[in-house]
Amino acid sequence: MEVISSGKALGAEVHGVDLSKPFDDATKAFVQAAWRDNLVILFRGQKIGDEHLLSMAESLGGSQSTGSRAYWLEAGYTEKSGRVSALPGISIISNLDENGKPAMKHAGSGSQELLWHTDNSYVDNPPKGSILHALQVPVNGGGHTSFSNQYLAYERLPEATKAKIAGLHTKQDASRNTAGGARPTKTLPTTYAEVEGPVHPLVRLHPDSGRKALYLGRRYAAPSSHILEMPNDEGEALLDELWEAACQPDLVWTHADWQAGDVLMWDNRCTMHARTEVDPTQARVMHRTLIKGEKPILA
Repeated sequence: MEVISSGKALGAEVHGVDLSKPFDDATKAFVQAAWRDNLVILFRGQKIGDEHLLSMAESLGGSQSTGSRAYWLEAGYTEKSGRVSALPGISIISNLDENGKPAMKHAGSGSQELLWHTDNSYVDNPPKGSILHALQVPVNGGGHTSFSNQYLAYERLPEATKAKIAGLHTKQDASRNTAGGARPTKTLPTTYAEVEGPVHPLVRLHPDSGRKALYLGRRYAAPSSHILEMPNDEGEALLDELWEAACQPDLVWTHADWQAGDVLMWDNRCTMHARTEVDPTQARVMHRTLIKGEKPILA
C-alpha cells in the first residue's frame, strides 16, 4: 500500500487497496492515516457496488443518509425517478433526467456548476466524510471536482479576523440545492427570518486532529446563510472576506481526470469542494455515501 501526495495543500492517491474487500485492521489504519494526513484521498480502478461503499462507511464510523433524501421522498419521488436510491445510505449524483438522458437542468442539479460547499452542512449533525464512486464519466466533458483546505484557510487569517470570528455562528440555508435552486417542496427565503436550517459554529474544532477549521458550509445570494451575532450588512461583508480567504488557489487541489471506477473520499469537517459544469450531452453518474458525523464543535 502506498500514498502519493498531490503536492498541493491537500489530496493524495492511494495505491494497493481493494475496496471490494472488507478492511482488515492494517488496511483500516492505513486508510485512516492517509485520510487524516491528506484530507482527500483517491482510489483508482475500483470494481465495487453500493454494498461496498456502505461497508466502507460503516468501518469508518457508520453510514448516514443524505439530508436531501427526505425532500425527494416528501415530493413523491421514487427509485424509478433516478433521484432516489433504494438504499437510504446511497445518494445518486447524476445529470440524467427522468428519461435517462443527459440534461443541463432537471429536478436536481443536472449538469450545472456546483458552488463551493460542505456536504450536508444544512443538517444538525453533518457527515464527517463523503465517499463518491464514479460509474459513468464524460470524456473531456468537465465535471472537475476541486477541494479547498479549511485548516489552512483559518490558520492564514489575520489575528484580528480570528479574534473577530471567535464564538460566531451561522444559520445554514436548507432551502437550496448545491447549484442554488430550490429543493423539492421548498421555496426560497425572501427575508433572513425565513431562512430555515441548523445553526453551526463559524470555526469548528476537528474532534480527531484538534485543529481549528473554517466551517462556512454553503452560501447563496442574500437572504440565505448568515451570521447570527451580527447585523446582516456587517455579517455579509465578513462572509465575503471569509469566503475569499477560503477558496484561494494555493489552498486547492482539483481532480480533473475522473475515470469510471474512481472512488474519492474527503473530510467534510476541514474541506470544501466545488464542481465545474458538465457537458450536458454526456452522462455523468456517481453514487455517494456519507460517513456518520457529529454536531460541529465550537472552536
